[in-house]
Amino acid sequence: MKKIFQHTERKYRPDIDGLRAIAIVSVIAYHAGIPGFPGGFVGVDIFFVISGFLITGLLFNEAAISGRVNLGAFYARRVRRLMPAGFLVVAATLLAGAFIFAPASDEQRSLARSAIAFSYFGSNFYFFRTTGGYFDAPSFSLPLLHTWSLAVEEQYYLVWPLVMLLVFRFAKSRQVESIMRVRSVWVLGIMFVASLALCVATTREHQNFAFYLLPTRVWEFAIGGIVGLATTGGQARLGRWADGLATGGLALIVYAIVAFDHSTPFPGSAAMLPVFGTALLIVGMTASEKGVVRSLLASRPMVYIGLLSYSWYLWHWPLLSMYRIYNLGAQDVAANAFIVIGALILAWFTYVLVENPIRVRRPGPFRSVRPTLLVGLGIVLATLAMGNALRSWTVYQKNSGLYGPTVSMLDDISPYWSQCLLGVSRQFGELPLGECMHGPDKKHPRIVLWGDSHAANMMPMLMEAFPDVAVYQLTMAGCPPVIGYESQVPTVSKDCPDFNRRVIQEILELKKNGLEGVVISARWPMYLRLPSIAISEQQLNALSDPQKLAQARADMKAKFDETLSVLNQAGVRVLVLAPNPEMIYPPRQCIGLRKGSYCDVPRVVNEKFLGDTTLALEEVVNRYPNARLAHLMDFFCDAQTCFAARDGKILAYDENHITASAARDLGRFLAADLDWLLGKSAVMGSVSQH
Repeated sequence: MKKIFQHTERKYRPDIDGLRAIAIVSVIAYHAGIPGFPGGFVGVDIFFVISGFLITGLLFNEAAISGRVNLGAFYARRVRRLMPAGFLVVAATLLAGAFIFAPASDEQRSLARSAIAFSYFGSNFYFFRTTGGYFDAPSFSLPLLHTWSLAVEEQYYLVWPLVMLLVFRFAKSRQVESIMRVRSVWVLGIMFVASLALCVATTREHQNFAFYLLPTRVWEFAIGGIVGLATTGGQARLGRWADGLATGGLALIVYAIVAFDHSTPFPGSAAMLPVFGTALLIVGMTASEKGVVRSLLASRPMVYIGLLSYSWYLWHWPLLSMYRIYNLGAQDVAANAFIVIGALILAWFTYVLVENPIRVRRPGPFRSVRPTLLVGLGIVLATLAMGNALRSWTVYQKNSGLYGPTVSMLDDISPYWSQCLLGVSRQFGELPLGECMHGPDKKHPRIVLWGDSHAANMMPMLMEAFPDVAVYQLTMAGCPPVIGYESQVPTVSKDCPDFNRRVIQEILELKKNGLEGVVISARWPMYLRLPSIAISEQQLNALSDPQKLAQARADMKAKFDETLSVLNQAGVRVLVLAPNPEMIYPPRQCIGLRKGSYCDVPRVVNEKFLGDTTLALEEVVNRYPNARLAHLMDFFCDAQTCFAARDGKILAYDENHITASAARDLGRFLAADLDWLLGKSAVMGSVSQH
């Protein structure tokens, strides 16, 4: 195609770098927990709009000059701009994770997998599949989590140039620039409407999809492109409105930063505030070069921070994440402030020594298109190799026998965990049958284990105590074993009420065929909506109003009373396990990083945390002669301390789930209670005296 358009020169916009400064400061302040930035995550949306604005203008101007889009040259520019600095940070993060994280830890494995996903621009898909959500507390343990946004941008860079190529490829040779501009705006408008509709429709029910994946983010890039094409040549008409538009856009951005927080359904309709605000701000700044807002954002400090924004973004999250992992999940705002300043210093070195020289001076293989693309391919393969090397390193750590109990406990879980805990790897449809029974005569189980993931942890206890008795595990993660109370738990699965009803029906049927006892276990404090003592769960919602807490306690007691009444009438014995002590720090990581008594918890802390919950259970259980409450505190704690590890064994693999070894030892500790369950001996009282 011949040159058919007049070329509109696109000048460097220092104010856009100033806008980048607003975006990066808000994101980093949010990640560091600095007060005043609860909605700072919207900085990523600002970056998306800026990218759409710049990339669309660049592609359109190129087509205006040559009549086509040179995809090779475009992708070569992206390689120079993004990949060398990204490779440096990812390589440093992988190396640090290999030696700083606990041996063969989940953090190491996740880091390796996320690096592999990043190597092919798919880390947003990885985090979409493997995380509960961007705003979940465990996200701090993912040092490459921030690369999800880079993956989204890179995916857009793959798609949009191809669309632009098609727009110009089918243009008639005599069409003028204004027609092609309008046609491009129409294409962007269709993408904008479809993507925004999908984003709003999916945010509440499928937030991870809406947050991480490109289809629900395209509208943010598209509006930037629309602004870039629509404002060209219209500056004079908008000139007198310039400062008003820019100020209004800036106000929307600031409002989103200070008013949103991690509980805001996002992106959804809420994202329209920062996105439309950014678009208005760019329109206003484009309309007048002498506007007050544009002059402010074009000031040297703002511009310089904007120039460092990419490298600063790359460095800040791995450093914050690794420090918080080392700090066992504890948030330290003062330390975070020093870390982000350190990240800014690293960003300056990266910009001066890597990012800017390669992008501007194009040394060596970066001088021309084909060698640059080959370097990009080499970076992809090198990143892939490093991720796999870390995976191999974790396997070596696990199998070498050099790392003690922190590695040996990796497999210290119930053999029935993955196949019989519903709601995790296996969803509820029908009740599990023979594969979730242990012992002989599986058609006639004598004991049923009922509850949530804490109950699933107790299967090794029953296997140890009753090697010749058939035990049937019926467990669902996050599902309280209390008929009728399920709706009071905000995080409960929609399948939980049906599961509990089916369990009761199954127990009544099994009683006719020899069932003698039911063991009920759960993470009871969570269902009373009490705040956890675990550092990693400090963001979990908890009732703070004493009246609401009292109401939750009363409701749970009433429904648990009804549940035990049904079982009592059926004539089965019921052993209710009191809540086990919980940890402040995850024991395996804590022991691997800190060792010693640092990981233990004073007994008085657990007594305060669990005391009222245990009392509530006791008040209900004591009403029934066929029910008994077993106390677990004395197994895990002495008079002063609740232990993370004892006698070379780690007692819990996270802050609240016990290991299989601990469960087997607990079975010996609760021998009298378990004998009572099958009527083997008479015991005093209806409540265990441990």
